[in-house]
Amino acid sequence: MHNLKLSVEYDGTAYHGWQVQPGLPTIQGFLQETAKRISGEEVRITGAGRTDAGVHALGQVANFWTAKDLACESWQRAFNGLLPPDIVVRRAETVPDGFDARRSAKQKTYRYSILNAPHPSALDRHWLLHIPDRLDVASMADTVASLIGEHDFSAFRAADGNSPNSVRRVYEASFLTQGHRLEFVITGDGFLKHMIRIVVGTLLDVGRGRLTPATFRKILESKDRQHAGKTARPHGLCLMEVSY
Repeated sequence: MHNLKLSVEYDGTAYHGWQVQPGLPTIQGFLQETAKRISGEEVRITGAGRTDAGVHALGQVANFWTAKDLACESWQRAFNGLLPPDIVVRRAETVPDGFDARRSAKQKTYRYSILNAPHPSALDRHWLLHIPDRLDVASMADTVASLIGEHDFSAFRAADGNSPNSVRRVYEASFLTQGHRLEFVITGDGFLKHMIRIVVGTLLDVGRGRLTPATFRKILESKDRQHAGKTARPHGLCLMEVSY
């Protein structure tokens, strides 16, 4: 048996997230069906992160066990020859038996992209959240520093999140600008359900002048979801990298 690791890129627009859901198109579902076509085996593919419907990935990582004896390059070519064009296996490699894409992950980096301009983008509409309102980007950039460190992020978790522990460590958080394009980049040891999208929704309230950086900090400390902003739409979010 071989433990095969996949580095996967995908446009999540047409999919109901990573995790298999009966009767719905998902990234995990397509990868498993494709692996079965290649190997003739029933396989279970484990992903590093369960991205939501509409969320994208440049650096998703997955692994599965197979008895099929193929070179890694042949696995990669076979996957890409059979998968839809919006899912691509960037690399396939054999890894030690103890490797698990989810449990072995040490850090994950996500990017949330915003287009702050009067009109939306036709070409990037599936990758950028369009915000026509004038934003105080400097205040938003100052605010993200309060996320760094270990905190209870209950204020920024979905109401139906089922994680028993809401404490997470954020190693880096930055807010970058490239013309009208704004990018919030965050690296942590893990994230609660909808956590990044709720953080972004609350940062947008800071940018619009509805909240101050100090108020944002108080919301974090409150551990109360009702005090935070709306959940930003999923299509601006992208899983960039998983570190092991």
